[in-house]
Amino acid sequence: MPVETQEIDVRNDTPAGKLLLEIRERHQYGVDKWEDAKTERDTDLKYICGDPWDKDDRQERFDAGRPCINHDELGQYVNACVNTARQNKKGIKIDPDGNGADEKSAKLRQGLIQRVEYRSKASSIYLNAFQSMVEGSYGFIRLARKYAAGDTFDQEIVVKPIANPNSVIYYPDCKEPDWSDAEWCFVLDPINAKEFKRRWPKAQKVSFTDDDRDLAKNWIVGDDILVAEYWKIETKYVTLYQLHDGTITRVKPQGRYARDRERPVKSLVQYMTNGVEILSTNPQPGELIPIIPFIGLERWVDNGTGAKRVLFSLPRLARDPQMSLAYLNSLEMEEAGLTPKTPYVGYKGQFESDKKAWTELTKVPYSFVQADPIVDESTGQVLPLPRREQFTPNFAAYEVAKDSCRRAIQAAMGITPLPTAAQRNNEKSGVALQQIQSQAQIGSYHFTDGFDRALALAGRVMDGWLDTTYDGERELAIPQDDESHQMLKLNTQEPYPDPKTQELQHHRIGAENPGDHNVTISTQPSYDSMFQQVNEFLNGLVANLKNIPPAGTPQAKILGKAIRMRQMGIGGDQLADIIDPPEQNQMPPQAQQQIDAAHQLIQQLTQALNKQTQKLEAKLPELASRERIAALNNKTTIISALIAAKSDEERLVYQGQLDHIDRILSLIPDPAQETSGGDGETPAPAGPQGPQPAGDPGLHVVGNPGGGAPPAAGA
Repeated sequence: MPVETQEIDVRNDTPAGKLLLEIRERHQYGVDKWEDAKTERDTDLKYICGDPWDKDDRQERFDAGRPCINHDELGQYVNACVNTARQNKKGIKIDPDGNGADEKSAKLRQGLIQRVEYRSKASSIYLNAFQSMVEGSYGFIRLARKYAAGDTFDQEIVVKPIANPNSVIYYPDCKEPDWSDAEWCFVLDPINAKEFKRRWPKAQKVSFTDDDRDLAKNWIVGDDILVAEYWKIETKYVTLYQLHDGTITRVKPQGRYARDRERPVKSLVQYMTNGVEILSTNPQPGELIPIIPFIGLERWVDNGTGAKRVLFSLPRLARDPQMSLAYLNSLEMEEAGLTPKTPYVGYKGQFESDKKAWTELTKVPYSFVQADPIVDESTGQVLPLPRREQFTPNFAAYEVAKDSCRRAIQAAMGITPLPTAAQRNNEKSGVALQQIQSQAQIGSYHFTDGFDRALALAGRVMDGWLDTTYDGERELAIPQDDESHQMLKLNTQEPYPDPKTQELQHHRIGAENPGDHNVTISTQPSYDSMFQQVNEFLNGLVANLKNIPPAGTPQAKILGKAIRMRQMGIGGDQLADIIDPPEQNQMPPQAQQQIDAAHQLIQQLTQALNKQTQKLEAKLPELASRERIAALNNKTTIISALIAAKSDEERLVYQGQLDHIDRILSLIPDPAQETSGGDGETPAPAGPQGPQPAGDPGLHVVGNPGGGAPPAAGA
């Protein structure tokens, strides 16, 4: 949480003064580096919004009464690129990558991230940033943490939009493709002085002098104050020592050691500042800045002053042909305006006798019209009849030139202006139309690739925050692929039964979860997109139920394999399992070994149960104690449940209950043994480390049939 501002000294030789000087210098450096990109972005958006004309040219044409129009050709291609991404929504996927991570922990972490995306409506936020990238070469979103609703200290991760990409000044010297190596970032929020006083009532300065304005020229301008978030990665170095036995420590050993190295340790801090004061200091988790950049096509261009990074939007190179098209459209309309509005021209007096017909001639069809003869006084000859003015605008030439501009626009935006084979043959099949659409998408796929990189970086940031944000015990709803929600209890002390399956579960994360969880992030269709895909596929399958092959046939195996390859999530896997149920020999060798070990254990438990049942039937007539009879019955019931147990946690729980009943039986006298001296059998010692008894019905289950240490069990 924010640390309240304290008395500070802004001189450059104090820690606070050095930090403020660093902030002002980096801000100015970032402004200079981003100036060209932001100028080009503003121009891109003018074209996208249908206004390619220069301000002075537009005013000059307006003053002269000349047409100044534009027929937009860019919007359709930009919308096609963006809407293709909207139809194929993506989400974040986490896979285990060693160091203690497994499929179960990866699934839990992915479920938490899906919850973040679902509650934040992240799909729309991602796509808006993608649209900003396509239209103007870059866009941004942000990740944040907030307190959960109600009187609680539990926190949640949220995805938030950054509506104005120009409000971000990102580290301009990134080298990684996803810009994950950023060292600092600014998010700017200009406000007026009154609003500043309201938001920051505890600020040391709410009124600024001329010295303050000179000190922070770009921060305090007139009545406006620039408040900025300054995100900074702070790096410290520690020395690692490896001993001869392989142990690694940060403490320098007294004797000799095998080797050492310097290791950078990064931490993230957010400062709120107005350029002359640190308003608050907020330490943050993780090692990555939570401002996620969506970057378009990136090229390094040398204009004679050294190579410089240049970001391209989709319409960037199509601006010139679009301007040419607007100019041609304006000239064409200007020439159309030269068309005479008076269709017939004649000498004065030629229209008097049949004036009504001449007046209506352009609207009412007449079989004939009459003109009055007029004699030229100088020559004595009758003047010519009225004539129709002939004017043919040069529209054909304009259309040829405009078509050339349209092809140039398509080529600049990666769309082939030539017809494909399918288009030439006028093919209208679904496959042909899909191929035509795919060819149009290939030219702009580098923007989709940038979209994937941004989502992967967002996933890495969220994964780094999970351990510190969800470290307490709580109950959360996790969205599933079928649009349902599963309630999970997180970080409970003991396992708990699932309400539907009654299987014991134990979901731990953060400090409650032993071991590291390094994960790999990739992009996949979001859960709502996968549900829609499964639903559409299922509708088609239901319509052809009679053609579905029976299970076990080669056709069913092929169909099941095809469904699994579609990657439609849990719903698709369940559908594939119905059509092509998994066989025993399809399981991995390790899973098969675990199943075989479990079968051996079940056989041992069955033998023990049979022997216990026989002894119980033989001793029932001799038992005088109702308590002993009840205890033995309970023991039989628990052994039966132990045989039917599905997980090691359940077996360990039932084993503890058997131990408890054995202790009760040891305290109850056995009338049969008192009269007959016992049955001559001596039970084998039982304990956590002892062998499995061969003759005692109180069988102790030790270890995990699948190998490894058994998980902790609840009472």
